[in-house]
Amino acid sequence: MAISEIRELVMRWGLTGGEEPELKPLGGGVSCHVVLVTSSKGKWVVKKALPRLMVKDEWLADRWRIFRETGCLKVIRELVDKNAAPRVLLEDRESYSCVLEYGEGGVTWKKLLMDGVVDNEVTIRVASILAKIHTKTSNRSEIVSDFWDDTNFIQLRIDPYINHLAKKHLDIAPHLYKISQILTSRKLSLVHGDYSPKNILILPDSRIWVLDCEPAHYGNPVFDIAFCTNHLVLKAIHLNSEAHLNAAKLLWKVYWSTARWENFHTLEEEATLTLTAHMLARIDGKSPVEYLNEEKRAKVRILSKNMIIKAVNEFEKLCEEVRGSL
Repeated sequence: MAISEIRELVMRWGLTGGEEPELKPLGGGVSCHVVLVTSSKGKWVVKKALPRLMVKDEWLADRWRIFRETGCLKVIRELVDKNAAPRVLLEDRESYSCVLEYGEGGVTWKKLLMDGVVDNEVTIRVASILAKIHTKTSNRSEIVSDFWDDTNFIQLRIDPYINHLAKKHLDIAPHLYKISQILTSRKLSLVHGDYSPKNILILPDSRIWVLDCEPAHYGNPVFDIAFCTNHLVLKAIHLNSEAHLNAAKLLWKVYWSTARWENFHTLEEEATLTLTAHMLARIDGKSPVEYLNEEKRAKVRILSKNMIIKAVNEFEKLCEEVRGSL
């Protein structure tokens, strides 16, 4: 059904000039149908937002979120670097769809990390791009206006991650609700909302594209650095890899030294608290990581809950705890 709907849209938009396109589903996400469209005129990526995300537990979200993604991608290209995100070629408000530039030959950072490839240069660039997304959008009136409504963030991150955990782990619910309050009360910059290795595409010409920012909103930037660092921490545990944990530390260091927030110490503490919740959320939230076995999942659950209970807010302390589990 999804393919036939995408084909109909492609033909209506006139992307291929009437030529019958080749359509290939692209995996990796749960919130949209994502299809590579190929014809003699070119290649494009078509995304169509789903009202219910493709996970085990019921997870509903407003479909207009896809236009938060296109808006965020445009901002990144305009304010950060025109080569840091794909071009938005078309937006269809009626079908909640968009057409994006295709990154031919690109490989995700997740793929490299899972293959054991830890490249410090890539880590530094990923951290620097994130810092610039935050600092170059902070206190800009047009960004505040366009991204103030955080309904998409609540639906895509707070409810299925933090609040869902609080219902499953009643013993730490007060700690989790405190973290939720931190993430929704501070308004400082544009927040990507899904800044993870699977959404970082490394192209053959060394450009790095940032993708998939449906939860984008004006809010607390600590969410993003904690979210991305968490994926490196979990991969370190999965692979028993000191190199991946060191990459997490490098990402963290470069981000904070590049962003240079005035209230650095407060934000870093908030980010560390958020990171402890992210660790548990990717085990027991509505979108758990797929690569951890039951033994590793249990290890992360115990580790993250202990840190949440102790309100660990020092990143070095968190890294010590993680290193002890490798």
